[in-house]
Amino acid sequence: MSNLFKNLKSIFVVDAQGQKTPDTSTAEPTSAEVKKPQSGHDSEVEVEISDSGEGEVSEKFTEILLKAIEANNQQGFDYIEYKRSLQNLSKMEMDEGTSYKSAYAAAQTMGVTPGSLVESANRYLSVLQKEEGKFEAALGKQKGRQVDGGLERIGELETAIREKETKINELTEQIEADKDELSRMKQEVEQAGRKVQKTKDDFIASYNSLVSQIHSDIDKIKKYLS
Repeated sequence: MSNLFKNLKSIFVVDAQGQKTPDTSTAEPTSAEVKKPQSGHDSEVEVEISDSGEGEVSEKFTEILLKAIEANNQQGFDYIEYKRSLQNLSKMEMDEGTSYKSAYAAAQTMGVTPGSLVESANRYLSVLQKEEGKFEAALGKQKGRQVDGGLERIGELETAIREKETKINELTEQIEADKDELSRMKQEVEQAGRKVQKTKDDFIASYNSLVSQIHSDIDKIKKYLS
């Protein structure tokens, strides 16, 4: 880690959070983490999504942004050096206005003007805005993979469930219709069975009546005509 980067961390992290850089070994996960590029500073940022509720200052993000500032640091005395002078003066008991004026008084000897300080500060803002754009692009890709893709799958599952529920309803209706048909068929079969049995019984009764009469006549013929 370069001396400039250490100074940047000291200048900005302390001012932004009011305390020394936290130890991230036990820190809670932030809403997203950025993996460092494998090569050059302008390499695509890879965002690692995690869940921690509300947004909070992340050391990982702060380091990435400060590295971008470090990579674009101007030669000579500019906003960064002025910021460092302000930090040194903050250890002394003086009001804010006096601190800014005292730091500027020393900077004037190197040809610095309020305009040049603002210009260099705006340049670093542009650097940070570029990093924001890279982050948004990387986050958009992650969203496309993890959120939009998930929403698409959810839609597919919801459609599949509706289709299956429709089929289940159709099958349920068909089953009920088949049950009604089964009950009707049982009744018809039972009625048909009774009719068949009645027809059989009627035939046997008729047959037995005729046979009985003929046997009676045969017996009488033999009796009376022999």
